[in-house]
Amino acid sequence: MSEPVFRYHPDPLATGSAVRSDHVCSVCGLARDVRYTGPIYGRQPGSLCLHCIRSGDAAAALGTAACDPDGGMNAQFSDAVDVPDDVPLQIVKEVTRRTPGFYGWQQPSWLYHCGDGAAFLGPAGYHDLQSHPDALEMVRGSCQQLGWSPHNTEAILRQLDRASGPTAYLFQCLHCGAYLASWDVD
Repeated sequence: MSEPVFRYHPDPLATGSAVRSDHVCSVCGLARDVRYTGPIYGRQPGSLCLHCIRSGDAAAALGTAACDPDGGMNAQFSDAVDVPDDVPLQIVKEVTRRTPGFYGWQQPSWLYHCGDGAAFLGPAGYHDLQSHPDALEMVRGSCQQLGWSPHNTEAILRQLDRASGPTAYLFQCLHCGAYLASWDVD
Protein backbone atom coordinates (compact mmCIF):
# COMPACT_ATOMS: atom_id res chain seq x y z
CA MET A 1 0.00 0.00 0.00
CA SER A 2 1.37 3.40 -0.92
CA GLU A 3 1.86 6.09 1.68
CA PRO A 4 -0.69 8.89 1.95
CA VAL A 5 0.00 12.31 0.47
CA PHE A 6 -0.14 15.36 2.72
CA ARG A 7 -0.87 18.77 1.26
CA TYR A 8 0.93 20.60 4.07
CA HIS A 9 3.84 18.18 4.55
CA PRO A 10 4.59 16.69 1.12
CA ASP A 11 7.53 14.46 2.09
CA PRO A 12 7.63 13.39 5.76
CA LEU A 13 10.39 10.87 4.99
CA ALA A 14 12.69 13.57 3.58
CA THR A 15 12.03 15.96 6.49
CA GLY A 16 12.73 13.29 9.13
CA SER A 17 9.15 13.19 10.48
CA ALA A 18 8.82 9.57 9.35
CA VAL A 19 11.22 6.68 8.81
CA ARG A 20 11.10 3.42 6.91
CA SER A 21 10.63 0.82 9.62
CA ASP A 22 8.50 -2.32 9.78
CA HIS A 23 6.03 -1.90 12.64
CA VAL A 24 2.46 -2.50 13.73
CA CYS A 25 0.53 0.73 14.16
CA SER A 26 -0.90 1.15 17.66
CA VAL A 27 -4.03 2.83 16.26
CA CYS A 28 -5.12 0.68 13.29
CA GLY A 29 -3.27 -2.54 14.24
CA LEU A 30 -1.93 -3.01 10.70
CA ALA A 31 1.63 -3.91 9.73
CA ARG A 32 3.22 -0.89 8.04
CA ASP A 33 6.65 -0.06 6.65
CA VAL A 34 6.73 3.70 7.41
CA ARG A 35 6.54 4.93 11.01
CA TYR A 36 5.79 8.48 12.16
CA THR A 37 8.57 9.91 14.37
CA GLY A 38 7.37 13.49 14.88
CA PRO A 39 5.69 15.12 17.88
CA ILE A 40 2.33 14.06 19.30
CA TYR A 41 0.44 16.36 21.65
CA GLY A 42 -1.78 13.72 23.26
CA ARG A 43 -1.39 10.14 24.49
CA GLN A 44 1.78 8.53 23.17
CA PRO A 45 1.32 5.39 21.05
CA GLY A 46 3.89 2.63 20.80
CA SER A 47 3.98 3.16 17.04
CA LEU A 48 1.99 5.25 14.58
CA CYS A 49 1.49 5.07 10.82
CA LEU A 50 0.97 7.94 8.41
CA HIS A 51 -2.35 6.47 7.25
CA CYS A 52 -3.88 7.00 10.71
CA ILE A 53 -2.64 10.59 10.78
CA ARG A 54 -4.10 11.32 7.32
CA SER A 55 -7.49 9.82 8.12
CA GLY A 56 -7.76 11.62 11.48
CA ASP A 57 -8.02 8.30 13.33
CA ALA A 58 -4.79 8.99 15.24
CA ALA A 59 -5.98 12.42 16.43
CA ALA A 60 -9.25 10.90 17.65
CA ALA A 61 -7.65 7.84 19.28
CA LEU A 62 -4.80 9.69 21.02
CA GLY A 63 -6.63 12.85 21.99
CA THR A 64 -6.93 14.55 25.32
CA ALA A 65 -9.33 17.38 26.11
CA ALA A 66 -6.45 19.72 26.92
CA CYS A 67 -5.20 19.55 23.32
CA ASP A 68 -8.36 20.66 21.59
CA PRO A 69 -9.47 24.29 21.63
CA ASP A 70 -13.02 23.08 20.85
CA GLY A 71 -13.07 20.94 24.01
CA GLY A 72 -13.16 17.65 22.11
CA MET A 73 -10.79 14.72 22.25
CA ASN A 74 -8.22 15.27 19.50
CA ALA A 75 -4.46 14.89 19.59
CA GLN A 76 -2.36 17.31 17.56
CA PHE A 77 0.83 16.80 15.57
CA SER A 78 1.79 20.48 15.36
CA ASP A 79 0.90 23.57 17.32
CA ALA A 80 -1.57 26.25 16.20
CA VAL A 81 0.39 29.36 17.19
CA ASP A 82 0.12 32.76 15.49
CA VAL A 83 -2.47 31.60 12.97
CA PRO A 84 -3.57 34.59 10.85
CA ASP A 85 -7.24 35.58 11.11
CA ASP A 86 -7.86 34.81 7.42
CA VAL A 87 -7.04 31.08 7.82
CA PRO A 88 -10.23 28.99 8.19
CA LEU A 89 -10.52 26.69 11.21
CA GLN A 90 -10.87 23.63 8.96
CA ILE A 91 -7.36 24.31 7.58
CA VAL A 92 -5.91 24.71 11.09
CA LYS A 93 -7.50 21.38 12.03
CA GLU A 94 -6.04 19.69 8.93
CA VAL A 95 -2.57 21.07 9.70
CA THR A 96 -2.65 20.19 13.39
CA ARG A 97 -4.64 16.92 13.37
CA ARG A 98 -4.23 15.28 9.96
CA THR A 99 -0.71 16.33 8.93
CA PRO A 100 2.60 15.00 10.28
CA GLY A 101 4.31 17.55 12.50
CA PHE A 102 8.03 18.21 12.90
CA TYR A 103 10.45 18.61 15.78
CA GLY A 104 12.37 21.79 16.44
CA TRP A 105 14.80 22.73 19.17
CA GLN A 106 11.96 24.38 21.05
CA GLN A 107 8.30 24.11 20.12
CA PRO A 108 8.04 24.91 16.41
CA SER A 109 4.93 26.41 14.89
CA TRP A 110 3.47 25.97 11.43
CA LEU A 111 3.59 28.89 9.01
CA TYR A 112 0.60 30.21 7.07
CA HIS A 113 0.39 32.40 3.97
CA CYS A 114 -2.31 33.58 1.53
CA GLY A 115 -5.08 32.47 3.91
CA ASP A 116 -3.86 28.86 3.99
CA GLY A 117 -1.30 26.61 5.64
CA ALA A 118 2.10 26.52 3.98
CA ALA A 119 3.85 23.29 2.97
CA PHE A 120 6.64 22.24 5.33
CA LEU A 121 9.77 21.42 3.31
CA GLY A 122 12.14 20.61 6.17
CA PRO A 123 14.85 21.97 8.44
CA ALA A 124 17.30 24.31 6.74
CA GLY A 125 20.67 25.90 7.30
CA TYR A 126 22.04 29.20 6.02
CA HIS A 127 23.25 27.70 2.74
CA ASP A 128 19.82 26.16 2.13
CA LEU A 129 18.13 29.53 2.67
CA GLN A 130 20.49 31.39 0.33
CA SER A 131 18.59 29.94 -2.63
CA HIS A 132 15.34 31.23 -1.08
CA PRO A 133 16.01 34.93 -0.36
CA ASP A 134 12.42 35.61 0.74
CA ALA A 135 12.74 32.95 3.46
CA LEU A 136 16.16 34.27 4.48
CA GLU A 137 14.71 37.79 4.70
CA MET A 138 11.89 36.48 6.90
CA VAL A 139 14.40 35.06 9.40
CA ARG A 140 16.43 38.27 9.20
CA GLY A 141 13.27 40.28 10.01
CA SER A 142 12.54 37.99 12.96
CA CYS A 143 16.00 38.69 14.40
CA GLN A 144 15.59 42.42 13.88
CA GLN A 145 12.22 42.32 15.69
CA LEU A 146 14.15 40.98 18.67
CA GLY A 147 16.19 44.19 18.59
CA TRP A 148 19.39 42.58 17.34
CA SER A 149 21.93 44.72 15.55
CA PRO A 150 22.56 44.07 11.86
CA HIS A 151 25.95 42.59 12.78
CA ASN A 152 24.47 40.15 15.33
CA THR A 153 21.63 39.28 12.95
CA GLU A 154 24.03 38.35 10.15
CA ALA A 155 26.17 36.36 12.59
CA ILE A 156 23.20 34.24 13.71
CA LEU A 157 22.03 33.76 10.11
CA ARG A 158 25.43 32.36 9.13
CA GLN A 159 25.22 29.91 12.05
CA LEU A 160 21.93 28.41 10.88
CA ASP A 161 22.39 24.66 10.46
CA ARG A 162 19.78 22.06 9.58
CA ALA A 163 21.13 19.58 12.16
CA SER A 164 22.46 21.57 15.12
CA GLY A 165 22.50 24.97 16.79
CA PRO A 166 20.13 27.55 15.41
CA THR A 167 17.96 25.93 12.72
CA ALA A 168 15.55 27.37 10.19
CA TYR A 169 12.35 25.58 9.14
CA LEU A 170 11.54 26.06 5.46
CA PHE A 171 7.97 26.31 4.14
CA GLN A 172 6.43 27.23 0.80
CA CYS A 173 3.11 28.96 0.17
CA LEU A 174 0.77 26.70 -1.80
CA HIS A 175 -0.78 29.67 -3.61
CA CYS A 176 1.84 32.28 -4.50
CA GLY A 177 4.92 30.04 -4.19
CA ALA A 178 6.71 32.30 -1.70
CA TYR A 179 9.27 30.60 0.51
CA LEU A 180 8.88 31.22 4.24
CA ALA A 181 11.00 30.32 7.22
CA SER A 182 10.92 30.37 10.98
CA TRP A 183 13.85 29.51 13.22
CA ASP A 184 14.81 28.55 16.72
CA VAL A 185 17.86 27.55 18.70
CA ASP A 186 18.66 24.82 21.21
